[in-house]
Amino acid sequence: MNLFEKVVIFLQAKMNRPVAFGWFHILCLVLIFTVIFVLYLNRKKYSEKQLKTVLLVYGIVALVLEVLKQIAWSFNYDMVTGVKYWDYQWYAAPFQLCTMPIYFSLIAACMKKSKLRDSILSFIAFFTILGSISTMIIPESCFTEDILINIHTMYLHCGSFVVSVYLLMMKEIKINLSNFIRAFIVFVCCTIFANLLNILFYNTKIIGSETFNMFFISPYFNSTLPVFSIIQPKIPYIIYFLIYIVVILIGGTIIYLISKLISKIFK
Repeated sequence: MNLFEKVVIFLQAKMNRPVAFGWFHILCLVLIFTVIFVLYLNRKKYSEKQLKTVLLVYGIVALVLEVLKQIAWSFNYDMVTGVKYWDYQWYAAPFQLCTMPIYFSLIAACMKKSKLRDSILSFIAFFTILGSISTMIIPESCFTEDILINIHTMYLHCGSFVVSVYLLMMKEIKINLSNFIRAFIVFVCCTIFANLLNILFYNTKIIGSETFNMFFISPYFNSTLPVFSIIQPKIPYIIYFLIYIVVILIGGTIIYLISKLISKIFK
């Protein structure tokens, strides 16, 4: 076994599976709100440089953890027989609503202020935060016995929540209808692209017999999301697809309205 494979096995280290509001979950929540509080105390020092630093730190660390996760989940080793092989887990491909902040944070950090950057950051502020909040409140489905995966999961979602709140708290993203509409357009574009990937990968047989369900909207595989998993098999696919978009739109609208209310209270 070479050094690289030994490192991968080290990354597959195990722990007792965390539980909701157990020590690991609470620790992550404490860290989240501590970081947000520190950023709030330093709000007068806000600058374009600080914004790009926050985006880069989150994006780079999240990307590194995502790559390590993909590697760790793709390597299989049987300690009894000594058999080892690589098998990429297509169901875990990193193109979900929750992983979008990784790419958009890095992209936005390299851009000058513009309507396009505002659209990307508005998408993070109003829409990707939905996955962050759901994971922070109900994390059980994301927890595993793998130390790396648990760290990756909570950093990905909790870090994204911090970035979303930061963008709104620092008023980098104005809480107005035009920004919300632009954010929704970005969401729709990502959803359409995700489904094109679903269709392409399935019909070209790249994935073999494995599951590939980006954004959980594939016409070939049933969604594993709560409620959606029950709805999808019972209705025509196009209706399910539209329901998915409407539900996320409603969620984003709620975030928008809450943000607007909090903004008025602080004023």
